[in-house]
Amino acid sequence: MQSRHKHLDLTQVRTTSLRKRHCDLLIDMLGSAPDPSESLQEFYRSLPRLGSAAELLGAAECLTQAALNEKDLLWLIDAAVLEAGLSPLLIRMIQRGLIQGIAMTGSAALRDYELAVQGMTVEDVGAGLRDGLLGMSRETGEGMNTIINDGVRRGFGLGECLGRGILDRQPKYFAQSLLAACAARLVPATVHVTIGADGFHRHPNAEGTMLGKGSLKDLQILGSRIEKLHEGGVLVAAHRSAALHDVFLHAYGAARNLAGPIQRFSLVRFSAASPDFSVLPDLAASFHIPGPLELILPLFTGVVFSLVE
Repeated sequence: MQSRHKHLDLTQVRTTSLRKRHCDLLIDMLGSAPDPSESLQEFYRSLPRLGSAAELLGAAECLTQAALNEKDLLWLIDAAVLEAGLSPLLIRMIQRGLIQGIAMTGSAALRDYELAVQGMTVEDVGAGLRDGLLGMSRETGEGMNTIINDGVRRGFGLGECLGRGILDRQPKYFAQSLLAACAARLVPATVHVTIGADGFHRHPNAEGTMLGKGSLKDLQILGSRIEKLHEGGVLVAAHRSAALHDVFLHAYGAARNLAGPIQRFSLVRFSAASPDFSVLPDLAASFHIPGPLELILPLFTGVVFSLVE
């Protein structure tokens, strides 16, 4: 019985040669099974040159080349980086001269301070709301505000205040502090607070004028670092804070207003990064590395170290 429905006659189709066809996957892009007895460099060479792996490798090579060319490498981070246990990776990069500036949220600074002083951070928000003690850790509030109030009066921004304060006091775990590592290497670290968003703002010795003045100072410092991205620098965004994103855009605008064009630098975005960087003019290159920070950031820094060491 013949079908009532019209169908294609495939005996008449045109064909082409595989050799002439464009293909997205080539043999030299394939990965290989890593050998556990080989070096870390060999593991990275085994990764396929496509998809997220290609973005990872390309971003690491871009950052490494910028460092070799003595261009600025500026990081934007929030508390997620510290909560993922990744501050030692950034400290190592600071020590190797692979970071020339870090801008962070107030919550990231709080995590850094608590790790340095007590070796612990990240409270149970639900429990804190039930008993009314959310953000009211005595050591955190008294310590951070004492350092900030003294340092801002002396003309420092929040990041330099806290970094110098931790470095001078040398609490038990100070070697694990990003802010202290920046202070020790004279790497600008800026802290951009949203007043009321962090627990240490609500302690009796918190002074709004000092928090605001110190954060404004850090906005100005961040703007001066953004100028240095021009022609070959790299911006690394490892945050999901809309507030920090806005701070960066306004600091960029101020720097552009005063310094002229700031362009042809590269952007590396991790999955947590606030997404709207498309407004930045004339980027030299842009990389997006998806996935959980606790996995992709160690992979990324591993590739970088394998290239520079």
